[in-house]
Amino acid sequence: MGTLNAFYVRGNGNDMASAIRKTFPGATVEAGPEFYGVNLDIELHEPPTHALIKLSSDLDTDVIWLSFQSVVDAFQFHHWRNGLPMRSLVFGCYGDEERTWNQVEGQPEPWEQQALFDPEQLEFLLREIAQSDEEKREFERIWRGREIVPGRQEPGMDARGVAWKVAKH
Repeated sequence: MGTLNAFYVRGNGNDMASAIRKTFPGATVEAGPEFYGVNLDIELHEPPTHALIKLSSDLDTDVIWLSFQSVVDAFQFHHWRNGLPMRSLVFGCYGDEERTWNQVEGQPEPWEQQALFDPEQLEFLLREIAQSDEEKREFERIWRGREIVPGRQEPGMDARGVAWKVAKH
């Protein structure tokens, strides 16, 4: 089982590190070449949205929330730039149905094509899951259009693998 609750702040410098530590005094903060990485308690069930938006606005930079829980493939990604929402994706976190898109807002980000619309995953769906030609055409249409829609299960995901691809990007 794997769980991650983390956020990333674009930039470097003592002012940024101080602001992060002031807002999240108990968090582990690691400096990277482009981002500060901040790990939070794995028991946290929702992102500290207001604090992250304020941090993004105050520091005039990008803040990205990334979390996953691998047992149920729950995944959250939220991106703010200068305090404004850019993209929010929530999969398998809320509601009665597991492995379903709960929230999709904002414009697609560059990492999404590789992380969510892998051609090998499409081939698997066409070969092993689709039970009719109509279902095959629907999977192909979703992949071609890069469609992510609340309430839909496709494109499905391995939450840990997708989080890793986001972090690498």
